[in-house]
Formats: sequence, structure tokens, C-alpha cells
Amino acid sequence: KRNIRDHKRRFLVTKYELRRKLYKAFCKDLDLPSDIRDKLHYKLSKLPRNSSFTRVKNRCISTSLPCSISISRSFDGHKEIVLVATSKPIEQGLG
Repeated sequence: KRNIRDHKRRFLVTKYELRRKLYKAFCKDLDLPSDIRDKLHYKLSKLPRNSSFTRVKNRCISTSLPCSISISRSFDGHKEIVLVATSKPIEQGLG
């Protein structure tokens, strides 16, 4: 279930990435009038929350745990840390 939500978030990030970066760049541009920057800031706030890159978390594919670490217990009770393959991280940048 967590992997499905994470997949949806990753899809939204790639869908709105360019638009979000443009709005942020224009909001920070002090050469533009403040009313235009306010309108762009409003548009930025109306984008889906899950389209922000900070809401994406790398998760284990098999266990859905964050940070790709799975802890299993052996028969004698000792903890064993196993690294598991994670879902592919999103490349930052436009290229």
C-alpha cells in the first residue's frame, strides 16, 4: 500500500516538476512586480502537495520500509540487517 502511494507521488513530481520550478523561480525574482509574484505564489500553493519532491521517500520494494533497510530475526534471536533493493530514485534536474 505504501509503495502504491509512493508511486503516485513520484508520478505527480514528474508531472508538475517544470511548472513548480518555474513558479518558484518567478516568486524569488525581485525584478517582477509584487502583485505578479503574489499571483504566482498563489498558483504554486494550489499545486498538489504530493507534487513536491520533498514528499518522495526511497522505500524498500519488498517490505515498503523507508531507507531500503529490512531487519529480520534469525532463529537464535539475533537481529540481522539486510539491504534490499529500493525503488528507483527520481533524478533531480530537467535533463
